[in-house]
Amino acid sequence: MSPNVFAPNALRSYRLFESNDLDETRDRISGVMQPHMLVPSGTGRGQSYMDFVKLGRLGLGAISFGSSMHVDVESVDGYFLLMFCLSGQARVRTLHAAVDVDCNNAVLCAPGQPFDAWLSSDCEQFVLRIDADAFQAARCGAGAGFAPRISIDSPPMQGWMHQLRTLTGSSALLDCARANADVARHMEELLIELLACALPRAPLPEAAVVPAFVRRAEEFIRAHAGEPLQLDDISRAAGVSPRTLRERFGMARGISPMQFLRDMRMKLAREALLTAGRHARIADIALACGFFHIGRFSVAYAKEFGEHPSATLRKRAN
Repeated sequence: MSPNVFAPNALRSYRLFESNDLDETRDRISGVMQPHMLVPSGTGRGQSYMDFVKLGRLGLGAISFGSSMHVDVESVDGYFLLMFCLSGQARVRTLHAAVDVDCNNAVLCAPGQPFDAWLSSDCEQFVLRIDADAFQAARCGAGAGFAPRISIDSPPMQGWMHQLRTLTGSSALLDCARANADVARHMEELLIELLACALPRAPLPEAAVVPAFVRRAEEFIRAHAGEPLQLDDISRAAGVSPRTLRERFGMARGISPMQFLRDMRMKLAREALLTAGRHARIADIALACGFFHIGRFSVAYAKEFGEHPSATLRKRAN
């Protein structure tokens, strides 16, 4: 086998699931990535599977759907997503570009950006989930952007690819990292640093004059943040199609409308906790601010503000 062939054979021992059921496939992938839509784009249906390993702040996986598939992630939530193809090809629309992805070209999506992919029937993806804080620290902050398309066979990426190939191709090394937290930490730090160093810095696209419909969307979100909004609701209020709103909102604000909604809800929740009365309940505040899964709210809140909602509640004005 050529030394440049990427064959993550060690991942095959970490099969998360195999299924012929689309709903089960979506649920199992959502459990280690995030909720998303899966829509078959062909007539045939094969067996889906996912191999997945978590190493510290990294998640490494291989996914095949066994048929052509449309994958729609409204907004990448709290992590960077890098994807390329082990076989087949894909076309991915993200915030500022449409990227053709194959075994030599990857796409990298930042938190808050959409991931809208059409995968060929023979496509097997390699996906890398990278903790946002770890990656931004390695990039010395989020001020500098990067192009979403990455040529993974380019000279700057060779060191990173060599390390990734070594880790995912060696069962002994991967098993050791899984069993030893110190080894796992060193491996994930090395991969993150190598990737951060390899990516050329690029200015973020300049925002043009903010369209009126983007401002209408923001006003609608602020007025209805506590309600169970979907992108369709926001786009109708703004008077444009969901795709147009998502693309132009991202160009103007750097995040998707749904990420803006999440940030607004989180801000409202913190303000409510800090000004709550003596008998206020965290669950009631979370629900009033549009968070309908209390456990997920608590985790997201702690990550956002560095403390649990109960700690904020104790700070409230008397």
